Amino acid sequence: MCSTHRLHARPHARPQDTLADLLAMLHTGQGDALAGTQALLWAHPGFAPGHCLHAALLVMAGSEDALPALARTLHIAEALPPGAASERERRHLAAARAWLERDLKEALQRYGEIAADDPLDTLALRVAHFGDLQWGRTAQLRDRIAAALPHWHERMPGYGHVLGMYAFGLAENGEHAGATAVGRRALAFDRRNAGAVHAVAHALDMQGRSVDGIAWLQARASAWTTSGSYAPHLWWHQALCHLDLDDVAAALRILDARLPAGARAGAPALVDASALLWRLQLRGIDVAERWQRVASAWAVTPERGLRPFNDTHAILAYVGAGRIGHAQWLMTALRASAERTQDLQGLVAHAALPVCEAVMRFGAGDHAAAVECLLQHRHLAQHCGGSRAQCDLVQQTLLEAAMRDGQWELARSLTEERIAARPYSEMNRRLMARCEAREQRPLRQAGRFVGSAYACA
Repeated sequence: MCSTHRLHARPHARPQDTLADLLAMLHTGQGDALAGTQALLWAHPGFAPGHCLHAALLVMAGSEDALPALARTLHIAEALPPGAASERERRHLAAARAWLERDLKEALQRYGEIAADDPLDTLALRVAHFGDLQWGRTAQLRDRIAAALPHWHERMPGYGHVLGMYAFGLAENGEHAGATAVGRRALAFDRRNAGAVHAVAHALDMQGRSVDGIAWLQARASAWTTSGSYAPHLWWHQALCHLDLDDVAAALRILDARLPAGARAGAPALVDASALLWRLQLRGIDVAERWQRVASAWAVTPERGLRPFNDTHAILAYVGAGRIGHAQWLMTALRASAERTQDLQGLVAHAALPVCEAVMRFGAGDHAAAVECLLQHRHLAQHCGGSRAQCDLVQQTLLEAAMRDGQWELARSLTEERIAARPYSEMNRRLMARCEAREQRPLRQAGRFVGSAYACA
């Protein structure tokens, strides 16, 4: 299931050629691979590789709402005549079946085994890469792709896509120079590879090189602004760069124009909008009306459940909007989902719920309790189900809570950690200046969240 660079449908194409185009859409983030796969299967219902791709896309949706469609495609694929599916394709279907049965880690383990046995199977490699991020297996994000690369060479279609995955793995492991070099090389093979653009932007962000990050994204806007899957997230990265440079107005312009918050926005875009709003709120920016729009969009987003990372961001929005009843209901639903899905129990208990509880304490103005809760789970951000840039929200909340509670020695220590990790960050310099000045204004009233009826679940 190797991909190619051909992104546009070809007239009278064989299903194998269309599959290659769809895989390229998946890897570059260009086009709608799910809709294209549905059309492919409508025309060729007995095409087993198409069912494998459809199932994998539904697995990576990470949503309860995707499970009925996954059940349907597996029912059709598993009923195909003997010989219609190869051994490898049957393994793909078995991996997706495990996901449908809520054996999440087993499903992702099976995809990883397929990729290990056949390093040229970029679909299996992509799903395993997704799983490594969801389960906080940071080293595996890099090492799994590193193990596959020796089986590739630059004349093989899809090589640039594998390089793009490797660049992101390097960035997540703090190997910023390597991530930048590999991401740039990936773009030499396919200039529309939005994933490679993201990997480099990620590496620049994690160093605090915000001016360079903005310049990188602007120079390669044609590669990512048309990507339905990457564009909102890369606008979010650009907004973070502006925030680091203290350009709040630019960050707000991106939030309002580029991060949709309507009923059809979808969970990934709402995650980015919520994460940006929370960071703005930490700075004391009044974003009350924007919180209401994002919270309303979350309220009509189909049930999530299989990605606690998304649910946590919905709770951020509910707390920011003062909708504490919604937040408490979702926390109950999150616990129920973990009970139905054994693999989620640890992630929910040790990462998602502590963050949600601390967020609710922070929203209520109980900064001491927020600090205590987050300190008990000091390194939970490593298992939050998102990237290091995304999970930094936890550390920023801890730091701001410490400052608002007057715990300046702790705040200085946390800031020094940030400076060591992001030596070029202007925001870190401003944070250290606050610590050194030991501001004594009544921070409990400054930048307070909307409403007062907050309670911890």
